[in-house]
Amino acid sequence: MKKLIEKLDASMTIMALSLAALFFLAAASNASAAQGDNRISRYVIAVSANYGGEGRPMLRYAESDAKSFANVLREMGGVQAQNVIVVKEPGVAGLQKQLDGLDSKVSQNKNSGGRNEVLFYYSGHADEKGLRLGNEIYAWKELRKRIDALNADVKIAVIDACGSGAITRLKGGVAVPAFMVDQSSDMKGYAFITSSTQDESSQESDKLKGSFFTHSLVSGMRGAGDLSGDGKVTLSEAYQFAFNETLQKTETTMGGAQHPSRDMNLAGTGDVVMTDLRSTSAGLELDEDVDGRLFIRDDKGVLVAELYKKGGRSMSLGFPAGRYNVRLERPAEYKEASVVLQDNYRARLSQKQFAMLSTEKTTLRGEIGGKRDCASGDSIACSLDSLDHNGKYRMTFNLVDVDKEPRKGMQFGLFASVAHDYMLGSQVSLLANGAKKEIHGIQLTAGLNAAKERIEGVQASSMVNYAGSMEGLQLGVVNAVRHASKGLQISSTLNFAESFDGAQIASSLNATLKKSKGVQVSGAANFAADTVDGAQVSSAFNYAKRTDVQVTAAMNVARESDIQISAAMNVARKNDVQITAAMNVADETDVQVSAAMNIADKLKGAQVSVMNIAGRAEGPQVGILNICGYCESTPVGLLSLVGNGVWSATASMNEMGALDIALRFGTAYFFTTFEGARLIEKGTGFKHFSDVYETGLGAGTQFGKYGSHFELEYMFLNARNGRLFKDDDESGFHHRVRLGYTSQFVPFVGLSVGGTINVVSAGYGDDIYVKPLGKYHDDFGSEKHKARWWPGFYAGVTVGRF
Repeated sequence: MKKLIEKLDASMTIMALSLAALFFLAAASNASAAQGDNRISRYVIAVSANYGGEGRPMLRYAESDAKSFANVLREMGGVQAQNVIVVKEPGVAGLQKQLDGLDSKVSQNKNSGGRNEVLFYYSGHADEKGLRLGNEIYAWKELRKRIDALNADVKIAVIDACGSGAITRLKGGVAVPAFMVDQSSDMKGYAFITSSTQDESSQESDKLKGSFFTHSLVSGMRGAGDLSGDGKVTLSEAYQFAFNETLQKTETTMGGAQHPSRDMNLAGTGDVVMTDLRSTSAGLELDEDVDGRLFIRDDKGVLVAELYKKGGRSMSLGFPAGRYNVRLERPAEYKEASVVLQDNYRARLSQKQFAMLSTEKTTLRGEIGGKRDCASGDSIACSLDSLDHNGKYRMTFNLVDVDKEPRKGMQFGLFASVAHDYMLGSQVSLLANGAKKEIHGIQLTAGLNAAKERIEGVQASSMVNYAGSMEGLQLGVVNAVRHASKGLQISSTLNFAESFDGAQIASSLNATLKKSKGVQVSGAANFAADTVDGAQVSSAFNYAKRTDVQVTAAMNVARESDIQISAAMNVARKNDVQITAAMNVADETDVQVSAAMNIADKLKGAQVSVMNIAGRAEGPQVGILNICGYCESTPVGLLSLVGNGVWSATASMNEMGALDIALRFGTAYFFTTFEGARLIEKGTGFKHFSDVYETGLGAGTQFGKYGSHFELEYMFLNARNGRLFKDDDESGFHHRVRLGYTSQFVPFVGLSVGGTINVVSAGYGDDIYVKPLGKYHDDFGSEKHKARWWPGFYAGVTVGRF
């Protein structure tokens, strides 16, 4: 019996052990199965398209937006690097091919169990028809149909494009703040999130270097959207944060308010978790006492997150390890802190770690067109931006209205208004308005407007306006800007600015000291001690160190200018074009045109005037009298005195028995000749001259050769019988064509010989006074119009440069 009992005990022990083993194996199997079922595989396809076809502006940040979205999900959203697909500037076929490839990959993985999630992101152009992929359109209906057909349990599409709300309208999506379910997720279905409604524009910002919506969505997924504080950011939380931030940022933009929209059909409990802050190796914990708008930038200066944090609760944010700069903005207050995030460590940041930035850090004195915004590190711009967003609007009226606090609103002072701190709004008084710090708005008075630092807006006074620097309009009797002016100064007497970008208009004088850009228009004079990239227009006098255009009725003076136009005189050290009715003077110029005289030391182009003078000329001179020290081109005129050209005198005898003196001036290509001759009385053995004289003017060429050369010349001569200068005009006309050769046998001396063809008419005289000594001429014409021709010859000596 005892043995039987022992056997039964042993059998029961074995059975118990067997049952325990079976239970353990079953539990392990179930756990393994459950673990496999709960495994989530995520895929991201991020598409960017900056180019939206002809006629549409090129976007700047679509590609960086797509990368930001993909990076935050790879870093904090459990997406493996091999499951991230980034597509740049695709066509419709190319995008469809990428979606087909992704679908195949998801289908292969689906067989291994678990849940598959696909996140589709698009940043680029779109309209009511669909995505604008270059010059192609991917219709909303077709895109939605393709996303719905993906072999994934959860399909989430985020579309940041104009009119993207059209895809949610297909199934009744509306622009409303998101719902939120704070439960663990076993969701299945789809969600379509868009950056705007069907009829709205989606906008990007140079300050953010990205779109408003994507920037807000990514900031939310990095932790700013964790409203429940559980360390996870769900789809609904991210959308709610992006909706509120996008709407707030775009309410005052030129594009108008932008309302994100959604269409969700997710079945199951809970909500889709987009990011888990605990999954990041590095993180930033903001203490409860931190209160205000935060701008977080990486070591490259890229804005990676922006959010508004209320005091009273802490906040966790996830970022890759690295150095970050955190800037805290409060009403008229600007602080910053630097923090280093390390792997496996979450740094804490409290209010006391932020240091106040002095508003004197950026003064911008003398700068024109400089980028002034909080993102670029301008603390004044940050304070004003903070005052604009967080300050309360106030309106006050006093005999003398004085405010020592940052002011947003209007100041009315019967006698005066004074603002000691930053001001956004208007100051109105009878006698004086004063702003000790920067003011954005209007100052209006009958006496004095003064902005010690800077005004962006309008100063209007019946007497004097003064500003440290100005962007906008000054309207008064006297306007003065100590540093840079950007905009318009209009005065009945005097405008002054150290430098300006815009225009100065005055009835008397405009003056500037440093490099400026724009136009000066005056009823009397304009003065610029430095450069004016633009124009000066006056009725009397313009002066500039350098300018593009000067126009006046009297005198323009510039060290360097492009164009000078005057009725009297232009003077420039270096100039492109000078045009005047009287006189142009330049050290170096391209073109001078005047009715009287042009003077240039170095001429690159042309001179056209009655009289032209140049030390060295690369281009031609055209005038009655041209004087040139060294000419590379040939002057054209009645008399051209060229230092390196032709200036010679020839004494010769010809077939008429005439002693001829010819003076030639010009170049070897073209010269003019002044000639005088007197016939020797026949039969006197060259001892007596007759009473027949010839004087005339001609032109010729040496065919470009100096020294020994051939020459061709035409002369028109007046032939007179009697005194050379008589009151009556009884001269005959002598036309002569000469072809000759001059042989230089020593420098500046040569022998000249050649032949001529002569045609003579009676002209205004009664008879023909000249003929060859040998009677081989031929007379023709009529009794009233006598004419004669003959071939001739000459020989003589030439001296000078030829």
